[in-house]
Amino acid sequence: MVEIKTIYNAINEDNIMKKYVDLRDIKIESRNDLLKTCQVFKNPKFETFRIIYMRNNKIINYESITSKLPNSCNVFRVKAKTPYLKTIKGFEDINRRMYRLGANGYYLQHNHPSGNAKASINDMILTERLSKNVKGFKGHIIVDHGTYAWIERDTRTGKLKANNNIFIDYLPTLNSQELIKDSPLLHKTISSRNELARLMYDVKHSNNYSCLVLTSATNNIRLFQELPNTFINMSYRQIGGYIKNRCINTGCIRAFLATTDKPFFERAKELVNLGYVTDCIAYMITKNKPEIIEGADKEFIDQNIFKSLNINLTKQKLDNKKGDDLSI
Repeated sequence: MVEIKTIYNAINEDNIMKKYVDLRDIKIESRNDLLKTCQVFKNPKFETFRIIYMRNNKIINYESITSKLPNSCNVFRVKAKTPYLKTIKGFEDINRRMYRLGANGYYLQHNHPSGNAKASINDMILTERLSKNVKGFKGHIIVDHGTYAWIERDTRTGKLKANNNIFIDYLPTLNSQELIKDSPLLHKTISSRNELARLMYDVKHSNNYSCLVLTSATNNIRLFQELPNTFINMSYRQIGGYIKNRCINTGCIRAFLATTDKPFFERAKELVNLGYVTDCIAYMITKNKPEIIEGADKEFIDQNIFKSLNINLTKQKLDNKKGDDLSI
């Protein structure tokens, strides 16, 4: 049996939210009230978009949409009637639900597993379109592990504005998933092959093992595993599926392999070409320092494995002109 050793996992599974949270009748009278309430939804694994329905100052219901991916969430399907006119299926559904619930307002909320609570361009576009098509928009909050962002409409100009990376100076009152804070690997990043090689020197691994390192969208290490060199003998699809699942479980979008074994490295290069791995190196330790012997044929240090694996599907969608996804 293949024995995989987990040296470091940034996700603390002890605080995983495992049941439905009932927010009905909670009063929201300020942005801080909403922030405290939404702390239960912060998640370092994947993004989830929520609509929180309000009647005056009380939550009466909410709904969630997620793609179970670390850095994106497809919210609505956009269908093109003409090259110049697009309508979004979903606005009418939200309006009907607000009517059935007796809601007279709503908040939007989603999380950024990356560690960067900054509203993206897509966040602003989605907020603009939804707020213009569904009356009652009260604000859009983006929560993270220690910061949040707030999108609102400027009462003077009528335009949306975002305040980003606002520091939270109190502890959450509700349990949620957390990042483990007592490991020296928590704040380490991988943004180059040299940093990957240096990590191999700092974290000595077992003989006959190679290393798998996963990082978030901000290049922070979330998972460090030792893989037996025989692991590479499985099919590319099996190896790729394992890596993809580990990325989903830890909120990562990039995967790196480092090895001192030549057969392992040769097959690892093909995993880079297939999009399952961001980059790989063969290395050795000489004179108490790491030395890169060889890297993949091309250096895809910024390759998002979810994007690279789906690129053919995306091209097919565009070629067929079936539409696009409005995502955050």
